[in-house]
Amino acid sequence: MMASHIVKPDTRNCKRPRELEPQMPDSPQLSSLGKSDSSFLESSGLFYKDESLEKDLNDMSKEINLMLSTYAKILSERAAVDASYIDEIDGLFKEANTIENFLIQKRELLRQRFTVIANTLHR
Repeated sequence: MMASHIVKPDTRNCKRPRELEPQMPDSPQLSSLGKSDSSFLESSGLFYKDESLEKDLNDMSKEINLMLSTYAKILSERAAVDASYIDEIDGLFKEANTIENFLIQKRELLRQRFTVIANTLHR
């Protein structure tokens, strides 16, 4: 029962249509030659596709690595700029703190002078 059952090739998932079954050649030498040539061509085509795919993957990998190194360099430069801004802001806070202390001392001196002036005026 199995021998009489004919299986049709599934063409739904094929990217290219399958070629028709080759006709029986006249001599057995030609049939073996045709098969080895076609298998050689198919395997060399696959090899070429694998090489091409590998080359493309290597090229993409190089591009991605280049982009990542460029991105890392930019981040490093920005971190250096941010650190310099932090140092500059720290310097400004120290200067502002020094000025604040100076103004507090001046205010205290002025308060003492006004107290002296007010005491002399009351006498």
